[in-house]
Amino acid sequence: MSNIDYNKSSKACSPCLLECKKINKRINDRKLSKIETKEVPHILKVFDF
Repeated sequence: MSNIDYNKSSKACSPCLLECKKINKRINDRKLSKIETKEVPHILKVFDF
């Protein structure tokens, strides 16, 4: 295993990267002001096991 400090890295680890892609898909190129309050919990729900 390598000792990569992802807090200082410009690249995310694979699980985080996948979750970020899911969030981007949920936002669907909308401005944050256009997102309804009721959508926020669903959008921010990450690492749903």
